[in-house]
Amino acid sequence: MTGHHRPTGHDVAKLAGVSQSTVSLVFSGKTTGRVSAEVEERVRHAATRLGYRPHTSASTLRAGRTRTVGLLVPDVTNPFLGHVLRGAQRAGRAHGITVALIEPGPDRDWQLTAMSALNAAAIDAMMLFGIEPPSAAPGPTVLIEAVADGYTSVLLDVRQGTTAAVGHLLDLGHRRIAHLGTDLPPTTFKARASRWRRELDQAGLDAPEVLAGFSLQAARGAAHQLLSMTPRPTALFCDDDLLAAGALMAAHDLRIPVPAELSIIGFAGTLLSEAATPQLSTVIAPAEELGALSLQTLLQAMDGHPTTPRPLPMTLVPRASTAPPPR
Repeated sequence: MTGHHRPTGHDVAKLAGVSQSTVSLVFSGKTTGRVSAEVEERVRHAATRLGYRPHTSASTLRAGRTRTVGLLVPDVTNPFLGHVLRGAQRAGRAHGITVALIEPGPDRDWQLTAMSALNAAAIDAMMLFGIEPPSAAPGPTVLIEAVADGYTSVLLDVRQGTTAAVGHLLDLGHRRIAHLGTDLPPTTFKARASRWRRELDQAGLDAPEVLAGFSLQAARGAAHQLLSMTPRPTALFCDDDLLAAGALMAAHDLRIPVPAELSIIGFAGTLLSEAATPQLSTVIAPAEELGALSLQTLLQAMDGHPTTPRPLPMTLVPRASTAPPPR
């Protein structure tokens, strides 16, 4: 974790000079015959000094509070997030924990209200995907595909994935590789944009960039802008398969054949990339592994052993939507 992390049972145990199991006994109400009054007082004093809130500790979760972790997402219709949920649920079952999918909506005030209310009563911990976290976590919280001070993050190696995607287009001979990005705030999209620009700079190239809302029609409109430029890009690097599908629609509108006159590459590796015509080249993200690792990382943090996992690698899969540029 970076910055000031939320105090854990491990911190309390260290300050009180006892084992973590003793801390668990104190806050689970099972001290009778096991922990002396003096030791219990020392533990509670240490907890007060640290600002430790035991009601959301991992020991409480596993001892039988709601045994539910919330996965909060900005859009439940995004197919990628379904695979993240499946991976988290699979990992949760191994610990007897249910993962609930929750969409709090785009309103920031309601997001904060929902997070506070959920943690107080309905769930024991949270994983936030694409939702800006509060300045201080209301309970154990892991960020997925985002970074913020005071939080543990689980990330895809989107920089490596972007390098692979742009490198594929460069190897095919493209020199006008435009970026169809999204205006969503998560760190992951900013990382894709900065790496796309770096790859072009290193190749001594320049190309336009247009940001779109995260929908087919928004991507379609943004791609129209890019494809109406002079000179026209010969390739589009898209922040997501959904945006790439919108770009395919725009190319069809403008009667630009793909890939004969325009190459399009997506990002994420969802089923949408296989269902498109032509099938989309893309960079596959291990979505289920991302969900499972996020749940495991959350439990480790709750146990007082916070870790920052290494970013998960992505895999380039060339398909029919990319080819050498027209001569």
